[in-house]
Amino acid sequence: MANLGSFGAAIREADPRAEADVFDFCGEQFTVVGKLPPMLMVQLGAAATGKIDEQEGLGAIWEAMRCSLTVPERLADGVSVPADPSAFGRFYRLAVERCVEVDDLIALTMALFEAQAGRPTEQRPDSPVGSLPTSTSSNTSPSPSPAWPGMTPVGQVLAG
Repeated sequence: MANLGSFGAAIREADPRAEADVFDFCGEQFTVVGKLPPMLMVQLGAAATGKIDEQEGLGAIWEAMRCSLTVPERLADGVSVPADPSAFGRFYRLAVERCVEVDDLIALTMALFEAQAGRPTEQRPDSPVGSLPTSTSSNTSPSPSPAWPGMTPVGQVLAG
């Protein structure tokens, strides 16, 4: 059996000088303090393309929000400071109190995903607004819409 190498040896550090992302949710502002682990981004992509079941996808949304809003455990002056989940708790209480729809939580999670993956989170100005016109003489069926807003199925991307 061949050794394929060693992977995941280093932990990626956030740039402390970078400006933090923020978002408004139910009239309150939240600061993104944590990063989505790459494997969680893979799981979100799998959920968006129907590769895993809906319940697993909803779990990925929960974890994405928890990771994004929880200040990670850290060392300060040689002393371990525990993680601070208070912003996630505030977010959770607001979502429950206001009965926020799953589609809105998906859209927020995809915006976080795209921001951290370096993909645009807003439609480009030169992109058409609304749905694209279709020809009535087309013999092909329309492409299925992505399972989650903001995501394009892999097959569609590869097809150009």
